[in-house]
Amino acid sequence: MQRNIDTLTKTIREYLDRNSLTDPSAPWEIKKSNLGGFGIFASRPIEIGEVIFKDHPVILGPRAALTSPLLCVNCFDKDNLKPCERQCGLRLCSLECQNSSNHQKECKIIRQWQTRPIPEEVSEKLFKVLSPIRSLLLSDQDKAVVKCLKAHRSDQHGFEVNVMKNLLHFDLKENEEVFMRFVCSVLDSNAFEVIVGHEDHQSSIKGLYPLGSLANHSCTPNTIHVFDEFQHMIVRATVFIPKGAEIFHSYSRFIWATPTRRFHLYKTKHFLCKCRRCQDPTEFGSYVSAVLCKVCKVGRVIPIDPLVQNGKWQCEGCGEGVNRKDVASLSSLLGSALNSFSPEDIDFMLRFIDKKLKTLVSENNETVVEMKYKIIWMLGHQQGFTWTELSDNLLFVKEKFCKDLLALLETLRLGQCKMRGLLLYEFYRCCNEAKRRQVKSGNVSKIKSERKTNKLVKI
Repeated sequence: MQRNIDTLTKTIREYLDRNSLTDPSAPWEIKKSNLGGFGIFASRPIEIGEVIFKDHPVILGPRAALTSPLLCVNCFDKDNLKPCERQCGLRLCSLECQNSSNHQKECKIIRQWQTRPIPEEVSEKLFKVLSPIRSLLLSDQDKAVVKCLKAHRSDQHGFEVNVMKNLLHFDLKENEEVFMRFVCSVLDSNAFEVIVGHEDHQSSIKGLYPLGSLANHSCTPNTIHVFDEFQHMIVRATVFIPKGAEIFHSYSRFIWATPTRRFHLYKTKHFLCKCRRCQDPTEFGSYVSAVLCKVCKVGRVIPIDPLVQNGKWQCEGCGEGVNRKDVASLSSLLGSALNSFSPEDIDFMLRFIDKKLKTLVSENNETVVEMKYKIIWMLGHQQGFTWTELSDNLLFVKEKFCKDLLALLETLRLGQCKMRGLLLYEFYRCCNEAKRRQVKSGNVSKIKSERKTNKLVKI
């Protein structure tokens, strides 16, 4: 085992060195994880906000998701896309991108495989299987990096290769097909979503980050990661991490309930999480999963054992047992309602929270939290609800919801996470706008009195 760890560490450090990301003082090391396989651990105490490591994508390319829009395959811009003049079937935004060395390599190998011209209506399929194709263009050293990463094997993996053979009619060599099928499994297990572009022109692609891929998941992670303009991954500590502690990412949304997170992780990453939060029926006292009891009307219904799929749920107050399917049906119904709301429905959404959800679920239930988060981003940013257009009541509602969610993140032990930073900024904007109005009107008492109340201002 130690020999494998030493070999893996050497491979990763040499990869970082080739990409000018070596940092001799970086506080990480690779060790055996109690979760199985390898993990990244703190080699010394790590302070909040400290950079733990930087990583470079060994593969960067389009996502295979059905909803992914077409992009320039070189710069990932959305606009002015035209078919490659060499007729490889890919689309690019400019002559500069067509003539880039990266595209010329993939263009050449695709044209070598072609047994017939690619119709325009299936060119989108080629775009979505480009990432495994790019793996064949890696150097032997970088291929060795990919080979050392974890791959989950199942029938669903490698469908991209099936598209190449059966729909695009590519003439693949056996060794090419075998390696790309392996890469598809590695990408499915380890790839990160990367947002490229600026503000209104952002696009979502995927990147395979070798060191980042070695960090295991926890629903209470101790890191955040961001990407710079070169698509480097930068990983920082969100809490103090003592020497020897394992370093964790999160592959799911913090504000999802345990059943939702575990289902998502099983479908996308092929494991059932058993972290501390998933083991706790109350999720550290947040009750994000809880619904209200139909019998006593006030007790919170939570799972007896959250790690048992389709296990029994029980009311904390009266002890009434509840079938997991009934909880799932309610959650599904509320989720559908959440997705149906548009920006014009803000007043109705507020009444829905105050009148309906209060009788069905706990105050921090995932549907309530998602709805509050949605309203926070509508108020102040949507047309008709810009900062200067918000009524004093809606401004107060936004401020209160920011406080609610910040308190929830604290309860969930999420430290200096990205969501906290975003909420703090929106809270600051609320306070700043309220102060501007007070100064402008000279009437300080009205807003101050509203802030002393502990309930929603009536709309």
